[in-house]
Amino acid sequence: MKLSILTLAVLAAVLCSAGCVSSQDDIIGTWISEELTNFPSPDVNRILLEFNDDRRGTETWVYAHGDTYVFNISWIENDDGSFAYAYDSWLTTVSENGTLASDEEGRVFVREGGDADSGYVGTWTNLGAYAYNGMLYTITNEIYPDNTGVSIWTDQNGVTEPPWEIVWYPYKENTYINYYKEGLIRLTLLDNSAGLDNYNLTFTKS
Repeated sequence: MKLSILTLAVLAAVLCSAGCVSSQDDIIGTWISEELTNFPSPDVNRILLEFNDDRRGTETWVYAHGDTYVFNISWIENDDGSFAYAYDSWLTTVSENGTLASDEEGRVFVREGGDADSGYVGTWTNLGAYAYNGMLYTITNEIYPDNTGVSIWTDQNGVTEPPWEIVWYPYKENTYINYYKEGLIRLTLLDNSAGLDNYNLTFTKS
């Protein structure tokens, strides 16, 4: 998962905010891009963004010959009123007693710090070793109250990688959705109700 997020981050530079949005209802629905003439992937002439009220959605690439390619996405609202979405995200579920957390990849984490009554906020370390790309890792996730955090990976040789910044958001009861921060793609809604994305493309809500 980390490699795909990094690849997306290289392709998608985050755009500074150009407007302000006060309601999540403003983003829910279907957004259609302007006609594409210089898109990195050849023959893509439109992009459709679909944002659902459950913070999920899709990005659809429409090719000149009529074919489409669909990516699953999930989205959040930023503090400045803009929005951001990611192709890769994962859910973490905290046990009712607040001592264990499990994610969609089957990893189980034990609470190492923080109050068990504080929900997701705290420090979590995976039980056992996590095998990834031929290495075994111990993962420590520090989850902060301001909806940010870091994921710290230490390999079997004791080498700790630079922390991965994450953003998290409540999803359902005891369940939280997570994103690597550098993989988030900003979509800013402008005063004229158009949307501007990280490729400097304009979208119109249908």
